[in-house]
Amino acid sequence: MSSALPETFLIAASDGKSLINFRGPFIRFLVSRGHTVICSSIEPESEMENEINALGAQYRQVKGSRVGVGIADGLKMIKEYTRLFKEIKPDICFFYMSKPTVFGSAAAYLCRVKHFNILVNGLENAFYRTGFKDYIVRLVMTFGYRIAAKRADNFFFQNKDDYNYFLTHRIRPKNSTAVGGSGVDTEHFSKQPLPNEPVFLMVARLLFSKGIREYLEAASALKKEYPDVKIMLVGGLDSNDESLSEDELNRYIGNSVIEYCGYTEDVRPFLAACSVFVLPSYHEGMPRSVLEAMATGRAVITTDVPGCRETVTDGVNGFVVPKGESGALAQKMALLAGNPEMRKNMAEQSYKICLERFEVGKVNTLMYDKMINSFKN
Repeated sequence: MSSALPETFLIAASDGKSLINFRGPFIRFLVSRGHTVICSSIEPESEMENEINALGAQYRQVKGSRVGVGIADGLKMIKEYTRLFKEIKPDICFFYMSKPTVFGSAAAYLCRVKHFNILVNGLENAFYRTGFKDYIVRLVMTFGYRIAAKRADNFFFQNKDDYNYFLTHRIRPKNSTAVGGSGVDTEHFSKQPLPNEPVFLMVARLLFSKGIREYLEAASALKKEYPDVKIMLVGGLDSNDESLSEDELNRYIGNSVIEYCGYTEDVRPFLAACSVFVLPSYHEGMPRSVLEAMATGRAVITTDVPGCRETVTDGVNGFVVPKGESGALAQKMALLAGNPEMRKNMAEQSYKICLERFEVGKVNTLMYDKMINSFKN
């Protein structure tokens, strides 16, 4: 057993912005404890190093594709991670997102990196779709997860559904822990006064898998019963093939169904302006947008799917509705629109649940302690 603490942590992702937006507090947490922290993703240093340096960490590029899963692409990323490990000699690696998990873990094994940890921050869309390409992606990812599970010190899961999926597909990590998503900074997303009037808000990329069509259809139905209710939408259009089209969005804007607010880097003013947060997503790891709404003190309506269902106790801090059913969503929105006392009570419960289960300091401490204990042992 070693009593020394690790010097160098590597945090590896395949989307550089997520290092800032989702792992930023954890990076600062590690730096504050005296560790050297190196972050990696596929973006070049010129795009990332200023923001990463501002967190007190360093950045290294690992070249590769964010979406490709071919053999050549996988071998290239393994080679890139191998090069990185030889350069920085990390004491502990922390992989999240599927490609760093699969290919980074393989390289860590080849380079004899003794300690690496994995965060499953939601399964790929391919795990929920049926096409042949998705089937191949599932095979590759499942095989990679199975190998990683045998070697990793810890597997952290953001929801119980993903953990159960692993078990039913013979992926059995030796140490598994459920954590409260990425956690939410309750000082940055602080509790705000609740508006007296019903104001609904959805914040998400405008993708079908986020439930954007159901939200728009439910908004149309709600407007017939409550024509003066305010229904806001924050999020950018996407080039993804499952994105809402600009023409379709404009129809709802033109008919005064929603108030479209576009994309923003700071959602806090919109959370402060709403009284009910809505996310009718098809699947999530742990929806950060919902946690931010809970920290602000807002009732939540979401779907009965992985990740989302763990944020809401139905009838306590909001409602859980079936995936893909805009009628059920409209009914719950109407119920809250007509009941200010219910909105208030559910908002209070959301805030309490957030403090108890999802506060970022608790999440970071839990993961850190697990990793350090594994390192010492």
